[in-house]
Amino acid sequence: MSLSGSYRRSQILSKRDCLSFSTVSCLSKIITDNLRGLEEYQTSRIPFIYVSFRSEVDTHQLIIERLISGLEVAIPKTDVTNRRLETYLLRDWGKDLRPGAYGILEPDVKVTSLIRPSQIDMVVVPGSVFDRQCGRYGYGGGYFDRFLSIEAPQALRIGLAFSLQVLPKIPLKTHDQRMDIIVTESEILRCNRKANS
Repeated sequence: MSLSGSYRRSQILSKRDCLSFSTVSCLSKIITDNLRGLEEYQTSRIPFIYVSFRSEVDTHQLIIERLISGLEVAIPKTDVTNRRLETYLLRDWGKDLRPGAYGILEPDVKVTSLIRPSQIDMVVVPGSVFDRQCGRYGYGGGYFDRFLSIEAPQALRIGLAFSLQVLPKIPLKTHDQRMDIIVTESEILRCNRKANS
C-alpha cells in the first residue's frame, strides 16, 4: 500500500475508533439487517464470517443467529507463522471460541472442525477503507487478500463497513482484492469485480 493509502487507512480507522459503543451497536444492527436481506446471504450454504473486534461492524449476533437456526457458519483462525487464514466450522458460540492472534476470538482447534476453503460459498470481510468500485484496504497484514485470491477465489465477497469507511476511490495495488458487494448502514454497493480489476 502506498504512503497515501496508509494515511487514508489510519485516518479512517481513527474516525471509526471514535464511534461510541452504542453507535457501533446501532449501526452494526442496521448493516447486518441489510446483509440478511440479500438473496445471496439467504441462499449461502457455508458463509465464512469474520469475528468482529473492537470498532469493526459487529458480527457476533449474526454468527450466533446462524448457530441457533442450525445453519452452518465458518470463521477464521489466523495462522501467524504462515500468514494465512484457516477455515473452521463453528458449532457453539459459548464453547468453541478462545482469544487468538491479536486478541481476536478464534475457533478452539480442539473442539471445532477444519474445513477446506473451497467448501465456502461466501466470505464476509472486514476492512479499514472501501471505495465505490468495491476496492478494499485491510489492516496491513494481507491475510484476507491472500485468502480471497489464493484459497477461496470461488466465494462471493461481501465487505461490511460503516458509511464513513467508504471513499469515492482509493488507489489499489495488484494484491488488494475487490469485493462483489459492500453493505453499509445507508446503502448496498454492487460491483462487477472482474470488470473493475
